[in-house]
Amino acid sequence: MDRLLRDGAFEGETHIVTGAAQGIGHAVARTLAHHGAVVAMVDLDPGRLAEAADGIAAEGAPKPIVAATNVTDEAAVQSTVASVLEASGCINGVVNVAGITKDARITKKSYDDFKAVMAVHLHGTFLFTREVAAQHWHPLFKANGNQPLDDGVNRFIVNFSSVSARNGNIGQIDYTAAKGAIESATKTTAREFSGYRVRVNAIAPGPVNTPMLAAVGEDGIKAMGRATLVGRIAEPEDMAATVAAIADPRLFGYTTGQIFAANGGMYLD
Repeated sequence: MDRLLRDGAFEGETHIVTGAAQGIGHAVARTLAHHGAVVAMVDLDPGRLAEAADGIAAEGAPKPIVAATNVTDEAAVQSTVASVLEASGCINGVVNVAGITKDARITKKSYDDFKAVMAVHLHGTFLFTREVAAQHWHPLFKANGNQPLDDGVNRFIVNFSSVSARNGNIGQIDYTAAKGAIESATKTTAREFSGYRVRVNAIAPGPVNTPMLAAVGEDGIKAMGRATLVGRIAEPEDMAATVAAIADPRLFGYTTGQIFAANGGMYLD
């Protein structure tokens, strides 16, 4: 694939990407890997995950680490982060992409479905954020005498919100609530992690051409494209490019606590 940044922009770094077996997560993992990062790809389906990782390695990028992990399982997330640390010695970045939808209007929405959607988006984001900090960044901070980690190491978190966090979306009270909470959590995390010198930002896409969007149908997808100012829905690679730019300290090293509205002009805040 064509590189977006300078060669080896993330060489020597390890990045965790959740939801990495397909869609946005896979595009993000592939892009970061092709810029030199060892990517720990997290997803539920071990077969699809292994296939995705092998494909990235076959393209000449560093071979990813694979972790078939349920992002809502606290013990599993703790174990995954520990394994990545053991394998790599460091974790530079986390990109929280994993998500699901179980659409239904409020009066027909089951509580189990509501909890499941909230858990994957919000709880998964929280667990990976907490565990990487608790197992790695906070110990470094303590070892540094509780002083800021001004060591020049690139550290970042990129979370995924959605345009619907601001605009609402019929049938998605769980999804939109989770995405709004992720935006608030992003800002709080940016404040709490400032001493670790971790830049924490979020991306709020509009519709993206992923398997999650397929249920909308071709006519619905075309209508969504017409609703943007650029005249099309996003491709996963558009979101991956945005992640790569935010993750690069030479481009966005002075940016934290922000929500990037990568929605093609669908919603102007």
